[in-house]
Amino acid sequence: NISTVVGKLYSPEDHRRDSGFTIFYMGINIGSFAATLLCGWLGETYGWSYGFGAAGIGMIIGLITFLYGQKHLHGHAEPSDPGVLQEKILGIIKREHFIYLAAILFTGVIWLLVQDEPIVHATQNAMLVVAIVGIVLYSMFHDSDTPALVGKIIGVTTMILGLTAVLFNNTQLFVDMAEMNEYLIYATLISLVIFIVYGFKVHNSPEYGRTVALMVLILSTVVFWALFEQSAGSMTLYADRVLDREIMGTEIKASMFGSLNAGFIMLLAIPFSLLWVWLDKKKLEPSTPVKFGLGIIQAGLGFGALVLGAQFPDEAGKVAMIWLVLAYLLNTTGELCLSPVGLSAVTRLSIPRVVGVSMGTWFLATALSETVATRIGKMAAVGPTAGETATAAEMLANYTELYQFLMWLGLGVGIFMIIISPLLRKAMHGVH
Repeated sequence: NISTVVGKLYSPEDHRRDSGFTIFYMGINIGSFAATLLCGWLGETYGWSYGFGAAGIGMIIGLITFLYGQKHLHGHAEPSDPGVLQEKILGIIKREHFIYLAAILFTGVIWLLVQDEPIVHATQNAMLVVAIVGIVLYSMFHDSDTPALVGKIIGVTTMILGLTAVLFNNTQLFVDMAEMNEYLIYATLISLVIFIVYGFKVHNSPEYGRTVALMVLILSTVVFWALFEQSAGSMTLYADRVLDREIMGTEIKASMFGSLNAGFIMLLAIPFSLLWVWLDKKKLEPSTPVKFGLGIIQAGLGFGALVLGAQFPDEAGKVAMIWLVLAYLLNTTGELCLSPVGLSAVTRLSIPRVVGVSMGTWFLATALSETVATRIGKMAAVGPTAGETATAAEMLANYTELYQFLMWLGLGVGIFMIIISPLLRKAMHGVH
């Protein structure tokens, strides 16, 4: 995928990698900035079919741009073995064409799945359990002649317990299983700890330590993105319902506030890129786990800005937009500490043979956090009937209660990541 291609452009010891990913990240958000303004305006003015249609056109333009510029990527975007793609499956269809056909058909399966959020949530959890345990298990034995029976038994047991806990957590299939599911979660966590400790005791290697550290970093991103992605849900509704959006007699559409994140990234990506290089030269650059902790803390502080702003409503019970702008700013600086750095970390910490799978696990955790963000946002949901009768002050109190919880969650998890950063650095075996 494109993120691993960027990683291949830098050697493992090249300290410019984090900066390179930050610049790459800025490019993504130039498109995001324009798209949020354009698609949001089209959607609220003419209908959301126009907004989503414009997004599809933008994706086609992006694909054409990538194909045109592929020659500048030093061959890293080319298939490692083109001959494999030309092989025929069952003597009927080329493997390359089969992949395209399967992708098109699978789109329908995905469409059916996303109609039912609990199934999506369960599928994401199940895939994440398999991915994390599977990658850690592979890192134990990928280049070892040591008998793998005990490690495989513990790993498979952990996987089965985790999948069973995910299945029993689906209340549509299993009613009144909350107590059993709680025991299964505890059993899964205990088995996972035994599995990790066994690996360090019996099959420890730099690759194993780095893989475990990477999985911890990936899991921490679920918290960050669950907070950050409130911007696509509760924060947009917050802007619509309890924010004073008028500037000089003109009202800004609520959906347009989402462009603030991309706009701040455009402004701050290069300064952050230069900052990491400057700090590295001064031997002061924070380690990757510390950057993650700082990013999560800033996401928490962003909600702290909204909690603080709620203490100063106007006569109509609405909040000045500067507080939402500050929240987006803090979310963005947190994102710049975590997301491009995390993409870089995946390419540095992963075993080369499975770097694509590891990057997929990173994005799978991001996808799970989107579902978690939806569930968190529902904690402040206001139904259509209540929305017509509730005052701005009442809705503001509802949002503030949620955002206060998210503030403490972000601060707590971020501080925890900084506390355990020495352990993660030790496991990373010299990878900064």
